[in-house]
Amino acid sequence: MTSARSLAGKLLLLAILSCLAILGGSHARAAQEEKPTAKKAPSSAPQASEEKRPSSPSQEESEALEKALAVSANDPQALIKSLEEFLARFPNSSRREQVLRTIYKQALQANDPRKAAATAEKLLELDPDDPDLLSTLVDLLDRQNDPASREKAIGYATRFIARAEKLAAEPKPPDISEEKWAELGALMRATAYFVRGKVYAKSGKTDKAIADYETSLGAYPTAPVAEHLGDTAAQRGETDRAIDAYATAFAFPDKSLDPARRDLLRKKLGSAYVAKYQSEKGLGDLILARYDELMRSLKSRLATGSKPNAGVRDLFEFVLQRLDGSEVKLADYRGKVVVMDFWATWCGPCRLEGKLFERVMEAFHQNPAVAFLAVNVDEDRAVVPDFLKEEKWTAPVVYAEGLDQLLAVRALPTVLILDPEGRVVFRQLGLEPASFTETLTKKVREALEPSIARAPASQ
Repeated sequence: MTSARSLAGKLLLLAILSCLAILGGSHARAAQEEKPTAKKAPSSAPQASEEKRPSSPSQEESEALEKALAVSANDPQALIKSLEEFLARFPNSSRREQVLRTIYKQALQANDPRKAAATAEKLLELDPDDPDLLSTLVDLLDRQNDPASREKAIGYATRFIARAEKLAAEPKPPDISEEKWAELGALMRATAYFVRGKVYAKSGKTDKAIADYETSLGAYPTAPVAEHLGDTAAQRGETDRAIDAYATAFAFPDKSLDPARRDLLRKKLGSAYVAKYQSEKGLGDLILARYDELMRSLKSRLATGSKPNAGVRDLFEFVLQRLDGSEVKLADYRGKVVVMDFWATWCGPCRLEGKLFERVMEAFHQNPAVAFLAVNVDEDRAVVPDFLKEEKWTAPVVYAEGLDQLLAVRALPTVLILDPEGRVVFRQLGLEPASFTETLTKKVREALEPSIARAPASQ
């Protein structure tokens, strides 16, 4: 099996998820579910024993780390202290970053912002551009609620902004469309300015806070940023700006905004409006006009955020799409055995598996009781037609439209066989070239045999 993205891409998408949490909007659907590799992902916790290599830790170091982990595993503060003592004893350990990340995670979980901040600063010495560390460190320092920490927070927020601005010049990962990559860049930029704006506001630098909030809104508008802008403008006595910002926050098409929050926004907007005009006459017209304006300006973003088959849990209610845009209704396959090969253009083993899949398909081409579908999961669909021309596949190709999530496809390539009732009766992850054709042919024949009692494959 092959990995979905490079390590750098994975780290960036993790940072994007942090941005989504900070901005808190319902349109934060910028990163799709990862298809992991067959190999185990590296643990964030340091491993006490590893295979011996020329650069491997000494036996003494391994034993010391094992002891540090064993004696304090159930006490976060004790574990932090033990790991810090380990680093003091072995300052040049090859596991230094792993140990620091464990201390950092434990400090966060133990609600110890000072320890977490101090450790994050050490980690940034190893990776100065880590956007997730930068954004979290700003929050940790801000929570310490003293002028010196806030000045440091502003410095790190400025570095976060520089990282976000640089993102626009970086090449996109191969499995993300240009539009999605641009959205991710805008999202990170908006988050970075929002983060710094909040610290500026708490530091009394409200003019700079307003500038950052407006830059954030210009990059990627969200209701929370608009509300903060309104609050700061109201604090400065800038009633017109406050009304404008509150109207944006209140009218924003954000499904995640709970009724209590929207009610509070309504009160803020009403209060500012009455202070300006002595009544609420005309306020409804303003809200409707702002809603229409937002729907026009966010049209492409809202369209991107809406997922086909969203909320559908019945396989036979799914509607897929061919390359030409025509629909494929899985309801039309009810009563048939369906063989699905989930693949992507960036998946190396998928190329060979596609050829072998077609051999099996050819063996059953005269049997109307079985159907074969090559289900593509690429986010950037623009690369798919050229790939198919190059590979000369003949199997029917459809886009997944969320089917991979419904059927818990976690890695590529994956082959599934569904029985006539839509139950998964066979699942194969990865490619075994020598046995693929024989195994799949056998499993299809078994699925076609109604007399054989079958249990759904384990998930």
